This record gives sequence, structure tokens and C-alpha cells, in this order.
Amino acid sequence: MKRLIPLALLATFLFSTSRAQAQVQPGQTFTARVVEVTDGDTYDVRRSLGGEVTIRLHGVDAPESSQSYGTAATRAARRYVGGKDVRVSVEEIGRYGRAVARVEVQGGDLGAMLIGDGLAWWYQEYAPNETEYRRLQRQARNAKRGLWSQSNPVPPWAWRDRTSGPGETSVEDRDCSDFDTQPEAQRFFERHQPGDPHNLDGDGDGEACESLPGG
Repeated sequence: MKRLIPLALLATFLFSTSRAQAQVQPGQTFTARVVEVTDGDTYDVRRSLGGEVTIRLHGVDAPESSQSYGTAATRAARRYVGGKDVRVSVEEIGRYGRAVARVEVQGGDLGAMLIGDGLAWWYQEYAPNETEYRRLQRQARNAKRGLWSQSNPVPPWAWRDRTSGPGETSVEDRDCSDFDTQPEAQRFFERHQPGDPHNLDGDGDGEACESLPGG
């Protein structure tokens, strides 16, 4: 019985270590397995060398979950990379500590796949030199694929500004039950700082709605 306790502690340590956030730097390239697709352009991956990393896809902005084609973009990303091994090339570390990176699966660029399907926008502001993304977006628009089948599709960055711009006071009150996942709640929480006007961070640790899936 005495020998079981150290073994249990060891198992707990190994499990917590496997879920620890790994530190990455711009310019790093590594292989990983996608363990969670949060939305069309945000994923959690587990590196082959250990540790988890939250990835924000470089040069791509997928529709938000509550936008038209937001769910379709998430489903497409899950189909392409969910549970699969990928190659991650880190471009930069974003303002929320996420790795902004390119993701390749079976030799294909995930950002190019989503843009070509008409399920994501080329994020020109942050990736102005991605001429291939520009070309694919033009093709998708001309073919009216995905979100381009709409008469007036709204870019996600414009939608975010409309719904929760700086100093916005007309946003209705939200609580954790209004969100499907913790990352979705976290994004809303961060957009409405400073402070916590919607009381999403009960313990004040900077993490909103930690009981939701993905927390």
C-alpha cells in the first residue's frame, strides 16, 4: 500500500507536466499534435517534445463563432487538423502570449486551405506580404465560395469593432453561461479590460470562466 502512494504522485506529476504550457520563441519550428480546435484560427497543440502551446494562425482571421460561417470555419479546421500531427513555425508571440504561427499538415498550409475554401480572411494588416493568401482570397471571392457567397460579408476584425469596441457601453451584460468555451469567454473578457465589468473572473487571476470547456 505504501508503494502505491509514490506511484500515484508520479502519475499526477507526469499528467500535469504533459499539460504544462511550453515556452516558444519566434523562429522556432516543431512538430505537434492538435489536441483542441477552439475556432477557425486558434488551436491548442501538444509538442512532440512535451508541453502544450496555444496557436493563433498567422496571416488568417476566421469568422467569429457568432458570425456567419464561424461554425463552418471551426468544423473545417477540425477536419483538417483535429487530432493530427502538424508542423508549427512560430512567427511571433502575440499580445496575449499566444504563438502566432504557420501550421502545416501533410505538406499543406492550413491558412491557405481555409482561405481557399472561403472560410477565412487574409489578415492583410498583420501579414501584408502573404501574396499567396491574397491570390487565394481573390479566387474564393470570384468563385463565391463559403463566406463570399454572402452579398456583403463582414470581416471579423470589423465585426469585433462593431460589437465590442474600446469604451463600448452598449454591450449587454454577459455571464459565463453565454459562452460555449473558456477561450471564447477569455477573448471577450480581454476585449473589455481594464477591469472586469461582466464579472467573468471570479477569483481575479486573469482567467475568465475557468469551469467552461477548454479552461
